[in-house]
Amino acid sequence: MSAHIENVKKALEFAKPDYLPMETCQVPGIYNAYHTLDPDTVKLIPGTENFDAIWPITYSWKQTEIGRTAEGESIRKDQFGTVVRIPRDMSSTYVLMEHPLAGKSSLEGFSFPDIEDMDQWFSDLGKTIGERYGDRFFDAFIDPGLFLTTQFLLGSNDFFLKLATDLDFVVSVYEALAEYYMKMVLKFKGAGAHMVTIIEDLGSKQGMVFNPETWRKRFKPIIQSVYRFIHDNGMYTGICIDGDAKAVLDDLVDMDIDQLFIPDFKVTGVKELQEKIKGKICFKSTVDMVDTLSSGTPEEVKDEARYLVESFNAPEGGFVCEVIRWHRPSYPDENVLASVEAFNEYRSGAPKG
Repeated sequence: MSAHIENVKKALEFAKPDYLPMETCQVPGIYNAYHTLDPDTVKLIPGTENFDAIWPITYSWKQTEIGRTAEGESIRKDQFGTVVRIPRDMSSTYVLMEHPLAGKSSLEGFSFPDIEDMDQWFSDLGKTIGERYGDRFFDAFIDPGLFLTTQFLLGSNDFFLKLATDLDFVVSVYEALAEYYMKMVLKFKGAGAHMVTIIEDLGSKQGMVFNPETWRKRFKPIIQSVYRFIHDNGMYTGICIDGDAKAVLDDLVDMDIDQLFIPDFKVTGVKELQEKIKGKICFKSTVDMVDTLSSGTPEEVKDEARYLVESFNAPEGGFVCEVIRWHRPSYPDENVLASVEAFNEYRSGAPKG
């Protein structure tokens, strides 16, 4: 077992890691910024050469170009049949155009993709990680997760309308996706993953996107079964929630979840997160991507990075720092480097390279 992998496991298990673990998605040969960047052009962020964990961002797993706009923008269809446009505007990653379940009230006539069609993608990913990053912890992401994929399939308008008028149909889509993604869990395991994180966009800046009690009764048991399946297959589990997660923090503690990742942690609140999950679920975060990393000063970035570590890390573990530069849009180099510098203050003893 490599020192990198062992150290992340110690943080997840509150087993006294030797130093603060660092994860990054900016990894040469893998990061493609949701299919908008050639991974062979990617370079590690200076100061992250000895990163411990890799987040191989996906957004769908198989996209086929089906045309171009008059302006030359690529139009693509993913394995579910959702169609997106890649805008020329670098401030946006993709624009949703068509939804295969829009206007429907049942799954009749719709087929979920054959997971075996993804074998080449998983084979390539596993080969790259095995040959170049076999000593690093592999945090596989299901992105989009169950809720976001459900929304993409239905379209935002139908999704929120049917939550109110045809909840059984929404649940049936979500449940079918759970079955599909459990097959994907096995593919990730075959590619060498140590952990599977599901991105669940449950929150907004004002709270959950729908009634927490509805989620608790109808959706929580389904995703809980996915997490149990991941554990049964010998991997750690994670959940990534955008927006305000206060309403479900108590639920997360009893859901077989090893790590919580909230990119916009300020919306939920540090105090609330400390009270509910500290010492119970490992917390992962980067400097706030909405304001501090995008528009703060380097000193503000450093202060916030230190604040995160001091708020959530403990001698027993329980915190993993995330370093992000992103693409479409990219964050200011000076702020990204400031986050790396501050996090590295807590990484004495990390292996070199």
